[in-house]
Amino acid sequence: MIEKINIIKRICTLLMVLLLSSCGNRPLDEEERTLRMVYTEWSESVAITYLSAVLLEQKMEYTVELKLTDIESVYREIAGGEADVFADAWLPETHRPYIDRYPDKIERTGITYPEARIGFVVPDYSALRTIADLDNYEGPLIGIDKGAGVMQKARRVIEEYSLTNRLLDLSEEEMVSHLEDSVRRRKEIVVTGWEPHWLFARYELRFLEDPDGFFGKNEKIFTVSRVGLEEDHPHAVRFFERMQLSEKQLNQLVYHLHLSEDPREAALNWIKDNEYVVNQWVKNLRTERKKIM
Repeated sequence: MIEKINIIKRICTLLMVLLLSSCGNRPLDEEERTLRMVYTEWSESVAITYLSAVLLEQKMEYTVELKLTDIESVYREIAGGEADVFADAWLPETHRPYIDRYPDKIERTGITYPEARIGFVVPDYSALRTIADLDNYEGPLIGIDKGAGVMQKARRVIEEYSLTNRLLDLSEEEMVSHLEDSVRRRKEIVVTGWEPHWLFARYELRFLEDPDGFFGKNEKIFTVSRVGLEEDHPHAVRFFERMQLSEKQLNQLVYHLHLSEDPREAALNWIKDNEYVVNQWVKNLRTERKKIM
């Protein structure tokens, strides 16, 4: 009888050791599986952020906390460690003032989109060809959030060219509404625009020529993160290093979101159409649970 009791005790001890060992061998514990992402209301920022969040949650078992805010707060929170990731950093020029404001506090994690552009945008039927032609345009310049990089560049262009046009600080939605209304009536309009954007897939638009390069050359959209993210979330960093979209893929993604009221549903629809691509991003990054034998 005593021998049986000792055998049972040894079995229980062995099971306890195996259980503790199994829990200790998880790639990341539950606390480390929470990621904080910040984003702006700009269409490509919403699109890239929700795509990332859905993939991190469904393919890698992360809990992703999303926060919508303005661009200045985005960089302040990343630099201060209040947020982990921002997936819509336009560099080297457009967002450089924010990066320069926090030296050694923000890291570049991956290139999300390699060919981005900003500037003044007009309908293709417009008589305006270059920024210098704005001398003959009396209407306002339809802008977006005053803290946006494209708005900072636009203010500099107005100063350098001594333009008298008023630059309006509006939301992206309001800018789009003005543009769509003008296109329907074939009226002249100038907006602060950027590509990628679903507007270029919907309408015939073009950038005004910028011979002096005030808006800069084509840029890249980076994912940036707080210092130390790789130590805390190596799997997430590998994911963002791999996640890169082509022009066609990003335009389709942004257009999916434009047509849907639910950004998560739009991201899921895009994922269904691009299953092979996303599988390459998350390959070998899925959570594996140790089994108790």
